[in-house]
Amino acid sequence: MTEVGTESGPRPVPGVDLAGSVPVFGSRPGSQLVDGESFADFSRKRLIFGAFTRLGETHVYRVDCKAGDRLRAQMFVPVLPRGGSVMPSFAVVARSLPYSADTEKLPLELPHGYSAIVAPPPSELLQPVKDVLTRVHYFPGPLIDSRTLVGGRCYLVVWTPHNRMGKYVISIGHRWHLRWSYWAQLPLYWWRIRGWFGLSRTAALYVLAGVLLVVLAVAALLRRGGARRRSDRDETSEAF
Repeated sequence: MTEVGTESGPRPVPGVDLAGSVPVFGSRPGSQLVDGESFADFSRKRLIFGAFTRLGETHVYRVDCKAGDRLRAQMFVPVLPRGGSVMPSFAVVARSLPYSADTEKLPLELPHGYSAIVAPPPSELLQPVKDVLTRVHYFPGPLIDSRTLVGGRCYLVVWTPHNRMGKYVISIGHRWHLRWSYWAQLPLYWWRIRGWFGLSRTAALYVLAGVLLVVLAVAALLRRGGARRRSDRDETSEAF
């Protein structure tokens, strides 16, 4: 397991941090730089759930970057109960990166003035990691962590060198989503991620049933308390 950073030498991948990421489903990445799937920025943490459904596919995602923006992306192999995952190659493409490596492995031609950092699939998969919220497992793959030197359009290119089909997950960004809307949608994220993995979502139904029982119990107590207070007021008025 290696990380490709601003230096050309590999180094061990640090701890995996999936928390604070917004999951992205159903994206339609293009196959060329000109028609790539667009994201607002490269800084907010996103977890892209993708799948190669045809042989020889290339997925391209694009972001408008500013000079000095951090470009962080890490590939993951989802541990699916029935198999069907894939570990693709991926690359970050931008103008004037700190260095360029293995550009000949790209499945498309680089425009003039662009450079690329390519992260090939690892030779072996190590210990899987578990997401605390969804309880799903991933094998962490290569990590690219670099910065842009000039502003312009940046690209994330994903492909399978051996023309394999299957599901993959790629994490981009480094900043947490801190708005209340992110936290409010955590149950929905849990539901969709578990479904994408093909795992049971029965636990959510039990939780929902438990919450409903608590609400009904509280409502019954409130009604009983209200009826008792009305009865006390009626007795007091009759006494006068």
